[in-house]
Amino acid sequence: MAGRFSFSVPERRNAGDPWFRIGTLEVTTTILVILLSVAGMFLWAIDEPSWLKLVLFPDLVRDGEVWRIVTWPIANEAGLWPVLTLAIFWYFGREIEGLLGRSRFAVLLLLLTVIPGLVGTMVDLPQAGLRPIELAVFLIFVGEYPFARFFFGIPGWAIGAVFLGIELLQLLNESNEDGIIFLFVTLATAAITARSMGLLSSLPWIPAIPVGQSSSSGGHKRRAPRRRGGGGGEVVAGPWPSTRSGPARSSALPQPPPPPAYTAEQAELDALLDKISETGMDGLSGDEKRRLNELSKRMRNRK
Repeated sequence: MAGRFSFSVPERRNAGDPWFRIGTLEVTTTILVILLSVAGMFLWAIDEPSWLKLVLFPDLVRDGEVWRIVTWPIANEAGLWPVLTLAIFWYFGREIEGLLGRSRFAVLLLLLTVIPGLVGTMVDLPQAGLRPIELAVFLIFVGEYPFARFFFGIPGWAIGAVFLGIELLQLLNESNEDGIIFLFVTLATAAITARSMGLLSSLPWIPAIPVGQSSSSGGHKRRAPRRRGGGGGEVVAGPWPSTRSGPARSSALPQPPPPPAYTAEQAELDALLDKISETGMDGLSGDEKRRLNELSKRMRNRK
């Protein structure tokens, strides 16, 4: 019983490791957001005035309560739809976190919180709850796997279009122009950030911001090693024609070996894609999904 509620931090911190563990529960970025959101539900039920301090009220933000720009997604009310929102976020959030790693996924969620929060403050639009971020994470998954099969064999891109269309129709029905601006800012932040982190490669029209990439023209160039003769003059090594008597030496440079064929990796990628087409994305294990993403990136870089 004592070990069930123990707290531990992993010794090594790889991208796939949890931030910490509570007993047997591995607290990843996705799980941490859900735990905070559930805590927000309990706070709403027990002490609503304290819960209201988490909500994004633009006038209060402008008065100096800037923490609301960060806390509004965890200000969830208790109810069936908020719980369904958390379930959808958990399912698709862990998939995106598996591709990005916990740290980069945390950065993605932070940007999806702060940038729309600032826009909501500017357009005077209060916000509370995880729903906008959950929709953005779901659409990132759909953009990464547009042909993954959902219920009744419907492809992911069609489900994403329906969900986005319903969201837009509701905002149009309410004549909520500020809400439409908030939605598009959230989706634009999600798309550009995901593209910059290496996802959504099938959507090249989405701009990508180079993050942590060194310019090919910058930096210091390595100098080629030079040989020097005994007299201090520079000697350039090369297959020069021989001046000695005897058979002439060939002056042809040795040819580099032909580039290796990548048939094995291509076959592995094709097998994973065939499995997706037959069983859907749920048919792949976590290792297979990471391998699929790795092989896809390799093939794109070799083109």
